[in-house]
Amino acid sequence: MAREDVYQFGFQWRIRGPIENVFHYVSDARTFPDWFGVFKEVASDDPDGPVMVGTHTTARVKALLPYVLDWDITVSRYVPSTLLETAVKLSLNGRFGMHGYVRYTFQELADNVVLVTNEQRLVADKPLPRMLHGVAQAAFAFNHDWAMRQAQAPLQALVRNSSLGWPVAATV
Repeated sequence: MAREDVYQFGFQWRIRGPIENVFHYVSDARTFPDWFGVFKEVASDDPDGPVMVGTHTTARVKALLPYVLDWDITVSRYVPSTLLETAVKLSLNGRFGMHGYVRYTFQELADNVVLVTNEQRLVADKPLPRMLHGVAQAAFAFNHDWAMRQAQAPLQALVRNSSLGWPVAATV
């Protein structure tokens, strides 16, 4: 596969609060409409069950740039309070398809701060012409960074005001 078929993104949040609460909100896409404003629609195959390997969700995302992303998300690795990895398929405006993974890692730092690291690696189903790849990577990265920056303060507020005592599914 040619290098220009791959799109990679990353971002980090520093969220003050219990790592279990931060993990809960970031690992459960059903909570995204409460804090991750770019998620316009989220539907889970099991709206009441615990998050675990195999949990499947669809989402419609609209960030700053004029396109909509339709996501098909399946939890592939789930280690409570430390790791969430999902296998994803998505389409941009119903035309440009990609597949790959989204991974979140969680690390406790000093002073009750949790470092949340987001990594995404997406492969285009059909490559763009070589000269357009750099423009697409820059546009997608800009949109991703903007969306992630917008989510940090609402996530922090939700964690700060939360009194979760959520049971977490077993590590798989």
